[in-house]
Amino acid sequence: MIATIKGLLGVKEVYDIPGLTELYGPGTGLSCRHESGIHYWADYYILEVLDPETLSPVGPGEIGEMVYTTLGKEAAPLLRYRSRDLTRLIDGECPCGCILPRHDKILGRSDDMIVFRGVNIYPGQLDEVLSKVDGAGSEFQAHIERREDGKDHMTLKIERAARMTESADGPIASAVAGEIKHNLMVSCTVQVLPYGSLPRSEKKTRRVFDTRVF
Repeated sequence: MIATIKGLLGVKEVYDIPGLTELYGPGTGLSCRHESGIHYWADYYILEVLDPETLSPVGPGEIGEMVYTTLGKEAAPLLRYRSRDLTRLIDGECPCGCILPRHDKILGRSDDMIVFRGVNIYPGQLDEVLSKVDGAGSEFQAHIERREDGKDHMTLKIERAARMTESADGPIASAVAGEIKHNLMVSCTVQVLPYGSLPRSEKKTRRVFDTRVF
């Protein structure tokens, strides 16, 4: 999506600015030109990244829920406020020289988690896989169903990038399925669609369609 914005606007740099109303509104952090994470204002709030189920801290690089404690708010302070937003802490120093700590972009929400064949999967993880596959677009839908064999099956519908032709669908599908198997440890069927086939929305786009009955 960032690459698309850069191309359409003809700019070299696009910055990611997270925020939530309960904290300080927009502007609780800012990415830099190195695009190596979002610097957050550790002098204004304490950020913990916790396992959404156990509420235990996760290690640097592991996905968890963002939990906030404010240091400057007086009328409506927050004490370990669960945002349901998912990210991961980024260790080490940023090439830009800023000393403020970093977290990754917002990867999804903990209440969007699905359990597929015993594996916890967040839509943001699927989006992250697509971003690594050349020729794959950013739009996707995950369709999960339980078939007559009693097993759960997932069909991932994705778009090819605007510059790609139908002849690339096979290699793109194989690459996406391989990356999902490698990163998420699950198998799925990948269906590649023409660019612009999947619906767009100015609001929250529905990504997961789960028809299983429990």
